[in-house]
Amino acid sequence: MTKIILVFATVFAINAQAADQNDVKYFQLAKVKVTEVTNQYPLTETFTQPGLGEDCNPASRAKVLDNGVPSLNPADPLDQISIIIDKIVNIGKKVWAIVETGRPTVHIKTYTANALPQGLKCWSDLTGWQIPQSKVYRVQYENLYGMDVVDFAYRVTFTAGGALKGQGKYITNATIMPADLNVSWGYTFNANAEVPSVFNMGTSEQPVAGMQMVMKWSVDTVMNHAEQAESYYVGGDNTMKQME
Repeated sequence: MTKIILVFATVFAINAQAADQNDVKYFQLAKVKVTEVTNQYPLTETFTQPGLGEDCNPASRAKVLDNGVPSLNPADPLDQISIIIDKIVNIGKKVWAIVETGRPTVHIKTYTANALPQGLKCWSDLTGWQIPQSKVYRVQYENLYGMDVVDFAYRVTFTAGGALKGQGKYITNATIMPADLNVSWGYTFNANAEVPSVFNMGTSEQPVAGMQMVMKWSVDTVMNHAEQAESYYVGGDNTMKQME
C-alpha cells in the first residue's frame, strides 16, 4: 500500500545571499519511483542478519539430544513454561528509526521484530529455521531539473520456519535497514520502520505467523514536503509480498 502526500509552500523573501536556496526547480520535487533492486545488492559473506548467531536467552533453551530432537525431560525449561503456540506476539521492536536527517542511524542493526508464540523468551528456543530471506527496494526522487535528489535503497529481511517441537512456523529477526543512501544538498531525508501487527495465518494446532512491515519516509526542502509509505507481508512459511 502506497501513500503519498505532497505539501507545497511558497517562499516570499528572496535576497542575494539566499538566491540558491530559492531555486524553485532545484527544490521542487517532480516525481518519485520505487523499484525492487535485489539483484543490485546481493548478500555477501560479510553480511550478517541482525540477531542470528546470538543466543538471546541461553538459560531457557531446550536440551537437544544427539539426533537433534528436543528432549522432553521434566527439567527442560521449555516444558515448565506456559507457552501458547497459537497466540503470536512480537517480543522485539515495533518502531525504529532507519535514517535521521539524512544519515543512517548507528544502532539500526540491533533493531529487529519477531512473531513468536506467547510465553517464549527467545527465538533460539525453536528449531527448523530456514535460510534468511532478503529483498532490496530503491526509492528515487527527481526535482524539476530531472536530477536525482534522493536515492535511497533499503533491505527488508527476515528468518522464518522456526517450530516448537514440530508445531508452528514462526518469524524472527525481521528488520528493515539501509542498503544505500545519497541525499542532495538542501534536502532532508528521514525514514522509520514499523511492525504494526503480527498474527496467526494458520490453525490453532499448526500456527503460521504473519507479520506486517511498513517502511515510511519523508523528504523536506525549503519549498517541499513529501511523505510516502510501503507495506510488506512476511510469513512463517517463508513468504514475502509487497502490498499494493
